[in-house]
Amino acid sequence: MAKQATIEVEVEETNVGVQSVVVDNVHKVFLVGLGAAAMAQDELVNLIGKFAEQGEQTEQKVRESISEIADNRKKQAEDAKNKAADANKKAEEEMKNRMEGALNRFNIPSRTEIKALDEKITSLSEKIDDLNKETA
Repeated sequence: MAKQATIEVEVEETNVGVQSVVVDNVHKVFLVGLGAAAMAQDELVNLIGKFAEQGEQTEQKVRESISEIADNRKKQAEDAKNKAADANKKAEEEMKNRMEGALNRFNIPSRTEIKALDEKITSLSEKIDDLNKETA
């Protein structure tokens, strides 16, 4: 019986030891899960921060691109406006030259020639008036 009591004590001590080991392992598993959740939360916070930073950088790049595109469009519009003005000026000059050529072919005096004749007529009229005053 003493042997049986010793075996029972050893079995109980073994059961208590096994229970202690099981409880310790369950506690460790719980701590591992808790640690994993805490690490996951920290990583999630870091990841969200990185996403936000990347989003801000992307937004800035997009704003810069839009600004650059708008500036390019304004420059292109200004260049087109200047080219149109130059083309208009050239067309007017060409039209003037063609009209002068046509008037010359038909022997029609130009504005400059008419103005010069008007000045000569005025000068001659003044001389005639002066001569009339002297004879009168």
